Amino acid sequence: MVQATTLLLLFSLLSFNALAGDNLITIQTKGTGTTITTKQVGSSNTTGIYCGLGSFDNSLVNTHNCDNATITATVTGISNIVYSQSVWSNHDGQSWITTVTGDDNYAVIDMDEDDNTSRITQDGNDNQAWILGSGDDNVYKIEQLGNDYYAKIYAFGDNSDVWITQEGTGDHNAYVLNYPSADNNSTRLIQKGSGNKDADIYFYSGADDNDVTLTQQGNGAHGSNMKFYVDDYDVTVVQKGATNKSYVATFNCTSNCDKTISITQSD
Repeated sequence: MVQATTLLLLFSLLSFNALAGDNLITIQTKGTGTTITTKQVGSSNTTGIYCGLGSFDNSLVNTHNCDNATITATVTGISNIVYSQSVWSNHDGQSWITTVTGDDNYAVIDMDEDDNTSRITQDGNDNQAWILGSGDDNVYKIEQLGNDYYAKIYAFGDNSDVWITQEGTGDHNAYVLNYPSADNNSTRLIQKGSGNKDADIYFYSGADDNDVTLTQQGNGAHGSNMKFYVDDYDVTVVQKGATNKSYVATFNCTSNCDKTISITQSD
């Protein structure tokens, strides 16, 4: 995976050692059609799920398969950390679902290959969510409700759907990065409620024929920052509030640049 994936994995492992408290789950497995369901309620909760790991002695060997796996992690408590990862590659048709309710919430999904679905739902208090993925025809979804909001999605591959929804009172922060050769992707960001709202969206070289829709509304300052190192894209921005700022920049556009940009701002 990308360097950011490795950094997050290291941070996650450090968090496990430092913060693991009352409840700790670690699952290392592989196999086609695997179903994993975990649930934690109360106090310090840490869940680590690694699908595709070749052995149980912490050595990663390149003999693995985790196609058509369903991984569901549910946490309700105080200090919550959930890290789910498809290790290595050859993992198609997976479903990753993480639901965290209450207090300090930190969730990461790191998935590989095609036709995978990932969803993180966080309801209440300090919310941080990351989804990292590579492959085609994938779905990335983050939904955050209540208190603080911080969401990041890193997407490799084509024909994928990227969704971030942040609703409620508190500061809203969303970040989407589409890496090279991420074509025909659809990105939807919705930020509603009281508090400042900030959205950053980047498309790197080779990511063509993408469309982006951003909606920001409610009390507080609204800001969007978009940079496209590509030729073809469609952007729609709707900002409703007292203070609205939107920045869209195009780089590396040489000729026959096909783009549509629509920005609407109102009180």
